[in-house]
Parts: sequence; structure tokens; C-alpha cells
Amino acid sequence: MSHMSKVFPIELYTLAVGIIHRILCYQKSYRVRSDYNWKTLWSSLITLLKFLHTNEAHLAKKMNIFHLGLQVINIFNLFITYGDTFLPSPSCYDELYYEIIRVHVIFDTLYSMAFKHSTIDSSFKHSALLLTNSLINVRAIINHLAPKIDAWLAKQALSTPSEDQILEIVRANYDSLTLKLQDNLDQFERYSENPKHISFFTYMARNEANVN
Repeated sequence: MSHMSKVFPIELYTLAVGIIHRILCYQKSYRVRSDYNWKTLWSSLITLLKFLHTNEAHLAKKMNIFHLGLQVINIFNLFITYGDTFLPSPSCYDELYYEIIRVHVIFDTLYSMAFKHSTIDSSFKHSALLLTNSLINVRAIINHLAPKIDAWLAKQALSTPSEDQILEIVRANYDSLTLKLQDNLDQFERYSENPKHISFFTYMARNEANVN
């Protein structure tokens, strides 16, 4: 949630999001169910996606924001596809779908941004295409559930439904939702300090030695 300025430290965010991805892969593999408020994570990731889209004109000229967006969406895909192996309860699934529906405009605009850049000549064209493809299940959830919610609201003559009412609609329409099984969501590139960060760690080690 920090350092969201036009001087955007994308490498720091890439590393941080990569750590989150690794933790979730571990939890999936060993079926570790952490007693954690996952909404906090989802909210932070959604805020990051909103920031990337809002500042697209500036950031996309300088850095590969599409790769970072892909990392974030892959985390959501891990929750969607394998959340039953590490989420603490079935109700967490309902809350995840609720959050996706609640902020669907952010995912819609992210898709439009990625699709636009995947159709033009750009050094980030391939990353933009991968991001576009990674959104298939998020968009399926939105396209399936949003009309159901709108139809229910029309019948009830309500403009501001409660969270519990929306969650009830989500639960009632799970069976008719079709999602695509995505491969390699739990694969990640092994971290190595060499060559990118070796000079940093060398400096830190020498500085620590001098202090002692």
C-alpha cells in the first residue's frame, strides 16, 4: 500500500508480490489453513491494480506494469482455483467472489488496458497478452454473477443491497458458474541474488562488518 507514486519502485513490488505468491504456493501444497483476514490482502492487491491502471499513461512508457499485474492476477487465480486447500472456511470463497464483484470495474479496466497494449507494437506486448489471458476466470465470475445480482435487484426494487444479500446470490449461483482450469499457477521463478542484487548484499555485508 506504500510508495504508490509516479516514481514507482516496480522491482520492490515485484519481489513483494512474489513473496506472497510463494507463501500461497506453500500453503496450497501443504494444505496450511492460516487464520488470517484475507480481505486485507485482496484489498491491497486491488488497490495496486487500480493504481497501475490510473497511472498507465506514465508508467507503461517506462516499465513492465503488465508483468506485475499478471503476478497479482495469478494470486487471485490461486485463490479461485485452489482456495479450498488453504482458505480457513467455505465462507472465505463467498467473500472473495463478493470482493471481485464489488470492484469489477477495476478488473474490467485492467482487462481493457492489457488488451489495448497486446494489440499494438510495444516491448511489453507479450506481457500484456499474458495478463489479458490470465483474467479469463475473474471475468467469468463477473459476467456470470453481475447479471444475476442485477436481476435480483430489479425484482426487489433495491439500489443498495447489503453484503449478506449479495453473498446469498453468490452462493445460489455457484453451480452454474463455469471456470477454466489454469495450469502452472503454483510455479514461480526461483529467487537468486546473482547477478541483480549481489552488489547490494556485498555492500550490506561489508557495512555490517565495518560497524562491528
